[in-house]
Amino acid sequence: MSNIGLWNAFTSRHQLIYDRPLPFFDNFDKLYKDEVNAKEVELLIWLIITRNFSDRFINPLVIGEGVANLIMEVLTEDDQVEINDGLYEYIYTDKAHDYFKLKHILIWLRRSYLLSSPLSENRFNQILKNYSIPYNESLSKYYAETIFSMSSEIGPLALESHICLADMYNENNMPDEAQSIINIKYCQPDTFKVLDTMPGYVILNNSKDEKYKVINDHPELYHTGSYLHTALVKYGDNEWEVNGFILDSDERIFVKMSERNKELEVAYKEIFPLYMKRTNGKRMAFFENKEQLKEWLIKISPEVDTKEALEHLPNSSQVAFISQKAGIIFAPGIIHAIKCKDNPYYKKCDDCVMQQETIDALINTGAVHPELLNYLLENKMLQDGDVSSMFQSKLGKQIFTQNIDFIARHYRRYLYYDHDY
Repeated sequence: MSNIGLWNAFTSRHQLIYDRPLPFFDNFDKLYKDEVNAKEVELLIWLIITRNFSDRFINPLVIGEGVANLIMEVLTEDDQVEINDGLYEYIYTDKAHDYFKLKHILIWLRRSYLLSSPLSENRFNQILKNYSIPYNESLSKYYAETIFSMSSEIGPLALESHICLADMYNENNMPDEAQSIINIKYCQPDTFKVLDTMPGYVILNNSKDEKYKVINDHPELYHTGSYLHTALVKYGDNEWEVNGFILDSDERIFVKMSERNKELEVAYKEIFPLYMKRTNGKRMAFFENKEQLKEWLIKISPEVDTKEALEHLPNSSQVAFISQKAGIIFAPGIIHAIKCKDNPYYKKCDDCVMQQETIDALINTGAVHPELLNYLLENKMLQDGDVSSMFQSKLGKQIFTQNIDFIARHYRRYLYYDHDY
């Protein structure tokens, strides 16, 4: 109704990912793209309600047509609804060719009616805390918003801000501008060493030993051999540019981060294959209690002291997962929900426990690590949930299974992905 294309961008992207415009519903014969549809209102109510819950799944089919029809009456009581020209102009006029104008739209998007969530606020506040001590309120908020907009997925489809915006540009028949936005490249915040300065440019080397030719807009800040902390962006045909902030750093921090990255690189290449060899190629193991897990860890990882990790785990059933990022991930309390030929405990429980463990694995961000979750989804190992916890049925299971990935994205947002924070 606002004419900015945000809702249609959502349905188009959902169509692209899942081959249907809306989750949960199958009858799209009367779904009109340029009008407000009752089914869309039902879904929007569900999206707004459920983004406030991190551990409870609400059946999307119980919203009911009654509530949606009441809202539809309000929306359609006038023959013509005035579009929001001011908002349209803010998003689309003279913005598409200038990243630093676009960035304010990216910052705005996380607060929009469809894309906002408490998880977004939590993530933003985590970032803000890092900048609130050395800088005043306005600067620290701008820096935090800059980092958030380039590193945190938003909305029910868990998309990066610039992808959401590109979809909106496509919906407004601006494909060339949309493609430019899609092609934005980010270098996340890092500590850099200044390798060289030259007229108009500076050569920076980050802690991963990657080199960047950056536009020198701050010649007073760049000195060969010095160190700084910043983030970079590359937009269109431009060279890399500083994205939001430059902080002083030192050699000690740079060396520490470089050594850590090298350790991780070695671990990624060596530890994962080593663990997989010791488990005979099996990434998951299932244990009735913590004692069984302890015995397994002694065999799989004898060189690592796992005492502290075990102390933080409850004395209950455990799932151990070999991570590609050099380690072992633990997931207590979901052992009955994982459909795997190596899991002797699969479905060895009542329907209520089965439903709760499946939901926990899917939406509870504290229960299952994103890498494990995506492994379970990709291998179709969480297929026994139901959209209803009270009156389970074949149809309810079918709807749940068909939309399982969307449910995880909507509830988890940026925590749907393993960002290796």
